[in-house]
Amino acid sequence: MDENDAISGLKELGLTTYEARVLVALQKLGSGTANEISSVVDVPRSQVYGAAGGLEERGLVETQQSTPTAYQPVPLEQARRHLIDQLAERGAETFNYLEQIQNTHDNEERSEAIWLINSEDAIVSRTSDLIEAADTRLLYVAESVAMLERELLDALVDAANRNVDVIIVSSDPDVLEAVPAKDSYSTFCVPEDREVEVDTARLLVADSRSVLLSTQSTATMQEENRVAFWTSENPFASFFVELVEAWLRDPFES
Repeated sequence: MDENDAISGLKELGLTTYEARVLVALQKLGSGTANEISSVVDVPRSQVYGAAGGLEERGLVETQQSTPTAYQPVPLEQARRHLIDQLAERGAETFNYLEQIQNTHDNEERSEAIWLINSEDAIVSRTSDLIEAADTRLLYVAESVAMLERELLDALVDAANRNVDVIIVSSDPDVLEAVPAKDSYSTFCVPEDREVEVDTARLLVADSRSVLLSTQSTATMQEENRVAFWTSENPFASFFVELVEAWLRDPFES
């Protein structure tokens, strides 16, 4: 890490650019006046006062009432605690507010939406959320064992334990072998003549009202990135569920 990286890190912790530069300068100097600080980092002397004042309000800098005014940083461990505590507090307040405003504004068009996810972690998280929200039945189609992430397996086990009918399907026998506690689920190997001709990583159908389908992004094929589409409680989801159930008629009629 170099100085620019350190300044970027301080900005991510909530400091302004000038505050971060002044704090770095004071670590180098030990203490210093506005003129001395300005000579060490790229901050105009006239801007040092405001930045140092902001750092003082955050509990990161102490001011010596002298002529000229001098500044010194608090001990690094103290500064670390201040910044991390302030960040955690701000994060908690922010997410508390977001929780309070969830679904407070009606949007009739939202229920018709098809949502795009282009992060593997986000795909797994959304799939888990849909599994956890299911009440009666889950169909999970996995391309490979890699699609049986621990988070998803735990969610499927929990669903089966609360008497949700869980069906796991794959064209790869290894996927079905990797499923623990098989007495909690129905598992099916898709015959070759039912295989899909597209690169589908995972398919989830929850309660015949929610659908998630992930596939490889054609725009980033070399990086093997995945994208997913999901939708819930709208005519498209119902139509897609009917297509899936027709494709896997034998598992559903068992």
